[in-house]
Amino acid sequence: MKNGSSVTPSPSTRDAFGTKSGMLGALEQQLVSGRIAPGQKLPSERELGIEYRVSRTVVRETLSGLADRGYIEIIPGRGSFARPPEASDLAQPMVRIAQQEGVTSRHLVDARKVLECAAASAAARSATAEDVAALDEALAAHLRADGLDQRVATDIAFHRAIARASGNPVLEVMFTAIGELVSDIMYRSHSDPQVHSAGDPMHGEILARIVAHDADGAADAMRRHLDLALQLYGPDVDEPLRDVLRRRGIGAERAGG
Repeated sequence: MKNGSSVTPSPSTRDAFGTKSGMLGALEQQLVSGRIAPGQKLPSERELGIEYRVSRTVVRETLSGLADRGYIEIIPGRGSFARPPEASDLAQPMVRIAQQEGVTSRHLVDARKVLECAAASAAARSATAEDVAALDEALAAHLRADGLDQRVATDIAFHRAIARASGNPVLEVMFTAIGELVSDIMYRSHSDPQVHSAGDPMHGEILARIVAHDADGAADAMRRHLDLALQLYGPDVDEPLRDVLRRRGIGAERAGG
């Protein structure tokens, strides 16, 4: 191709051309490796069809598949553009799996303890002054929150800030990936006056332990904070969380998936 957006197949993928799987594999390889850079416009459907020896229908199906996986963005009238990967791209597959598996509050609490106790401990060891300022701001925003939606949004922002302050990008990516599920359990907690009143003050203790560089104390405070759900939810702790939200009339559009 002669334009600046040309995508050149590697020798290892040329033999697979003429098929949808071949085209998909070749483009995916180049997007993952960075040979097609974020923001770069892909060739037109016609050019891709010629290059990969497939029909226009196959080209469109392939591009749609790449968009579904988060590799590209299709802008009507402008074309297809490579996009950088984001941790949030993992969220929807996680939610679908959770719905299929009937994930309960207990499942989430147990998983969050593994992830977030480690994040709190790491944050206590490595948080910078900038991280602490961000945590202070996130907690202050949570304390000012008015209404269920705001309380949940600011609560998840505080926990995400702890994951970020850990200095471990994998922990932050993992937390972001389960963010929607965490949001669900927070709706359950903040809609329950008993759980809300018991759990909210513990945010300050977690932050204080991080600021004091008390790694063990931060992990313990986080564990006790998360364990409140197991202690206070009652029988619904072992029911599918989305069913619990439906029954409580919380976010029907969320519970419906």
